[in-house]
Amino acid sequence: MPTVPGARYCHNCGAPLSPEATAPQTERRYVTVLFADLSDFTTWSESLDPERVSSVTDRLLAECVSAVNEFGGHVDKLMGDGLMAVFGAPLSHEDDAERAVRAAQAMQKRVRRLLKAESGGGLPIGLRIGLRSGLVVAGMQANLEYTVIGDTVNTASRICAIASVGTIWAGEETMRSTKHAAAWRRLTPVRLKGKREPVEVFQLLGLEDEPGTRASLGDTAPFIGRDAEIGRVNGRLEAVIDRGEPLVLIHTAEAGMGKTRFAREVRTVASERGARVLTVRVAPYGEGRRFGPLADLVRKAAGLRFDDDRATAEAKLRRIADGHADHGECRLNITLLLGLLGHGRPGAADRVGGFTGQQSDAYTIPEAVAELITHMATQGPLVLNIDDLHTASAAGIDALGVALSKIHGPVLVLLYGRPELTRSSGVLTRISEAEVHPLPPLAGADAARLLREFLGGGRMPKPDEDRLLGFAQGNPYYLAELVTLLTEQGLLSGDGDHWRLAAGSLTGRVLSRDLAQVLGARIDALTPSARALLRAASIFGDAVPPEAAQLLEKEVPGEFDTALQELLDRRMLRRRSYGGYRFVTPLLRQAAYAPIGKADAAHAHAEIARWAADTELEGQSADDLVVFHAEQAVTLAKEVEIEALDEVWNVLPLAVEAVRKQAARAMDASEPERAVALLNGVERLAPLSYDDRLLRGRALTRLGRTEEAESEIEGLAIDIGLIVPADEPGEHEEHPSGRLFGDDFAEDEAELVAQLLLLRGRLHRYKGELQDARTAWTAALALSRREGLAGPRCDAQCRIGLLDFLAGHLSEAETRFLDAYDTAFGVGDDKRLAWALQHRAWVLVARGDFDGADDVLREAAKAFARQMDLVGRAWVRGVSAFALLMAGRFTEAKRLSDVFMPIGERSGDVFAVGLLRAIGAAAQVSLGHPEGADAAARKSFRDFERIDDDWGRGFAKYVRALAARSIGALDHALDLAQGAEEYGTQTGHPLLISLAHNLRGQCALELGDTATAEAAAEEALALVTDDVLEPGRAANTALLADVRAAKGDRAGALAMLEPLAAHYDEPALGRPRRAIVARYARLLDEEGRLEAARQWAGTALKSFGEDPASTAWAEGYLEAARVS
Repeated sequence: MPTVPGARYCHNCGAPLSPEATAPQTERRYVTVLFADLSDFTTWSESLDPERVSSVTDRLLAECVSAVNEFGGHVDKLMGDGLMAVFGAPLSHEDDAERAVRAAQAMQKRVRRLLKAESGGGLPIGLRIGLRSGLVVAGMQANLEYTVIGDTVNTASRICAIASVGTIWAGEETMRSTKHAAAWRRLTPVRLKGKREPVEVFQLLGLEDEPGTRASLGDTAPFIGRDAEIGRVNGRLEAVIDRGEPLVLIHTAEAGMGKTRFAREVRTVASERGARVLTVRVAPYGEGRRFGPLADLVRKAAGLRFDDDRATAEAKLRRIADGHADHGECRLNITLLLGLLGHGRPGAADRVGGFTGQQSDAYTIPEAVAELITHMATQGPLVLNIDDLHTASAAGIDALGVALSKIHGPVLVLLYGRPELTRSSGVLTRISEAEVHPLPPLAGADAARLLREFLGGGRMPKPDEDRLLGFAQGNPYYLAELVTLLTEQGLLSGDGDHWRLAAGSLTGRVLSRDLAQVLGARIDALTPSARALLRAASIFGDAVPPEAAQLLEKEVPGEFDTALQELLDRRMLRRRSYGGYRFVTPLLRQAAYAPIGKADAAHAHAEIARWAADTELEGQSADDLVVFHAEQAVTLAKEVEIEALDEVWNVLPLAVEAVRKQAARAMDASEPERAVALLNGVERLAPLSYDDRLLRGRALTRLGRTEEAESEIEGLAIDIGLIVPADEPGEHEEHPSGRLFGDDFAEDEAELVAQLLLLRGRLHRYKGELQDARTAWTAALALSRREGLAGPRCDAQCRIGLLDFLAGHLSEAETRFLDAYDTAFGVGDDKRLAWALQHRAWVLVARGDFDGADDVLREAAKAFARQMDLVGRAWVRGVSAFALLMAGRFTEAKRLSDVFMPIGERSGDVFAVGLLRAIGAAAQVSLGHPEGADAAARKSFRDFERIDDDWGRGFAKYVRALAARSIGALDHALDLAQGAEEYGTQTGHPLLISLAHNLRGQCALELGDTATAEAAAEEALALVTDDVLEPGRAANTALLADVRAAKGDRAGALAMLEPLAAHYDEPALGRPRRAIVARYARLLDEEGRLEAARQWAGTALKSFGEDPASTAWAEGYLEAARVS
């Protein structure tokens, strides 16, 4: 049924009739705008009859419109004596700027020809053309007509207005985009209305005959990864030569896979074999598209240029015919071939580039071309390289198929095109036995080799390389463009042979303009429904969760499955193994997303945020989606100033709530930096609540950013009217200052105030202000008891208890930890119950109650596991590492300290990090590997110095003394042990004092100072309280025994060691039980009690703990006894 001219939809069925009909309401597109204007038109038309004027202008503008249409442009509007055209909207091509320039050149030629025909060139008018490439907003204006607006349009119009008659002027962007195919002359910069600075303009001098090709790094790089494919071509060429029969190979691949480069390599390989190669690229535009590929083959065969006249063309074609006379009758239809090249019959005007023969001749043209090729093959093998065949019209492909099916002789035909080429029936049905071979993406190793070539032989870290190659997805052109763009932006930099990607360089938009045009053309070639679905999917990001299918179906109602399958078939989306879909490369997602108008994108992001807030997602956090899309929606809405009452702003509360959950999870995962970043990000969208600010204060404190944390805490305290006590109240007292302990305290603020006090105390603790920390925590405890706040009460008791523990008040500390445990148990708070148990383990280890410590740590681990609290479980391992060190199980202590160290560093807990460094160093020394231990202990000391922790500084000194003693530096070890003892005395911590005394005594004994050694042991034992078990006394009792033996009282020494040896299968605090038992066996040997000595030497090897020296002695002693 006929349609109404100019209609965008069929008035019968409603089907779209033009690209504009299916275009989105608003798009952002990179286009080239063309303005053409007939100069002096008004002056000329004043003295002529209106019908005459109308006739001439109609024909002139018709020629211009025809040129725009032939080169794939869109006539935006006719303006009396001129027009505006757009290349790149509503559909884009890879080469829109070049198309615009070629269309402009065609306009000038046709207008000149028509004016000459009208009056022999006497009409005083001509055409001026202005071009400009840039970003525009495209869409339906006032719902009436499709158009584009923006500065690019205005500037193109003004360039046209100042251009000389009969010339083509363009802006810098157009020149840069076409310099591979066009010659330009720089003109003096011009001042244009509305522009602050002069604008660079260029005049077109000429164009290459054939379409230009994209220039990239890959043009000069070695040919990599196509050995199998080139080998196949070699083999087929051999077969063609041997059999003397033609063969057709079709190579398909997406843009950028290297089809054109492959064709170049084929030309080189075939030429080396003595074959003549004719290479043509099919133009996707221009006159005579039906026979374009055939005409180009004839030109290449005859050695003709595009603008050669009829006489030159005829002479060269006849030379071919004469040259083949010796090989039989030559039946070349030269007249028909001349018509194919655009040269009409003698006397007719040439129309170079299009067929000008008789219509009846059109059906015999393929046969005439086939005859030409066949005759040329009689002189030797021939290779036809026909690139970009997918751009040919269906009629052109059909005509080529007819020609190829009629060729005879040793001719190898290679056709190159996009995968859709194989979906065109013409070329395949016409050619029998055509082979189709896809060019696959480069394999990983080949892509890595190509990347190194792009980097001049340099290398980059494997993670950076993997990320870059992952973006390129084996596409050589994508990879070349990425390297070029990242290098230009300073995001990929090299130092000699070493290259590195800047952090976050692949998270933003890394789409070069050329690559965007290539991918944009692929997208615009989709059916409208597939294109709409791809754009909707791009809003989600690089991946689309499986639950989003229902949301996407609304974009293409009734066509979802078909559109999705098209995207999968065309390798734009791929299925994820765990559900949902992913863009084949993030670059494609960026190309699909870029044209979406900001207002449309804002509303789409907001819709996804609302959807995610109400959706349970599998394997992905819905909060992540809510935050990302809400932030995008609000940012875009601000950029385009969407009105305040628009529903897009309703996503703000969703974003804030989701960020709060994300930040809390980040803190639980020991990622305080991420928590701060999340909260800072959402604060740009909406003010933070008190709870959010408190959470950020916690994160800043963990990160050691004390000034920022203090500012956050003080600001929050002021906002809620909190006055913190300046001195320490009793735990059950009320304080007269501030609202904290007043009757008007709001119930819903109690938890917040308690948490703020706990955080304030922690900040004081990090700054080494222990008394201030105790004051804040005591205030929090008092408030928690009064208000019945179980959580803050547990936290306060644990933190005050830890201060008591470090000060040596073990009983007081344990009482607090037990109160925290009972409180948490009473309200079913598994997490705080576990922390109370973990804290109590420190006290049990200090008393030598290793079995008790093991029991509570096991219970704590179970509680943390129930809560899926990885940080808590890791802390259990950290306490276990200390217990293992004290018990003499050094290998396991070292392993646990190494495992927990990264978690401690991420959590920002300086005390934990310092302790773990010291544990690892001490275990290393005790295992006989002192190398590096002193340096680690020094770092540990600096950690404790940072938070002004005397217990930690003393323990680090103790570890340094261990390291010094292990290498025989006894005087230095004695000094360090004395320093550790002084720190222990300042804190009053019996465990630290005991360890330092014992080590000082051992050093003194080895230096022969038995008096000092004996005094040290006795002083340590004097500190032991009744609640300390035998393992807590064993090390210093063994030291006293060593002193007795050194004084010659072996019997007294044996008497002291005998009960210690009897507990051989139990740990001993501060000295491995194995070392004590081995010492007992050695004294028995010295006493001449050889049988008992052998028995206890064997027992030493079974004793608890590790001691390399004792193990070596026992094994040697038993071996010597066996031999004797």
